[in-house]
Amino acid sequence: MIRILVDDKVYRPSDDSSLLLEATKYAGGDVLDLCAGSGIIGLNAAAKSRKVTLVDINKNALELIKENAEINNIKTYEVVRSDLFSNLGGRKFDVIYMNPPYLPGKVKKADYLDMATIGGKRGYELTVRAIKKIPAHLKKNGFAFIILSTAYDTNKVYKLLESINFKFSVIDTKKFFFEELILIKIYEKRRHSICK
Repeated sequence: MIRILVDDKVYRPSDDSSLLLEATKYAGGDVLDLCAGSGIIGLNAAAKSRKVTLVDINKNALELIKENAEINNIKTYEVVRSDLFSNLGGRKFDVIYMNPPYLPGKVKKADYLDMATIGGKRGYELTVRAIKKIPAHLKKNGFAFIILSTAYDTNKVYKLLESINFKFSVIDTKKFFFEELILIKIYEKRRHSICK
């Protein structure tokens, strides 16, 4: 695992980060780390990837990612300041990692911790918004790994995946007294014809 510097204005790696970190062993090709924070996921995935694109809306996160890439001598990456996929055009990726904000609440303007942890009034809004865009940014036979939380109604996410013709499998979970974190892998359903 690589060394990671932290910053008070950027989400610090936590239990959700370590859960998603497990999935970096599946990295390969062109990788996207959405809601990248310190860069811990994308930069760890870099060793197994052609190129990693790390995206965050927080400009402080992008500067920290550059520092973390430099101290680990990682060159095969780029940073993009973006609200989810909005500044990525029509680019597609083999693997997408996402550890989105998932706590219910309202973000106070310019509060970095709120931006990094609050996913909307009910908690799942930002996750839902991102998942709706994944089909346009995932290459054929690609897959995405996403952290969900029982801090909100996860059935909203599962129903959305079904509606956009995606399957999911639970890779791992972490239970706490107040919530459970869930790491899921999502991929497009394929229709197979039977050949004789």
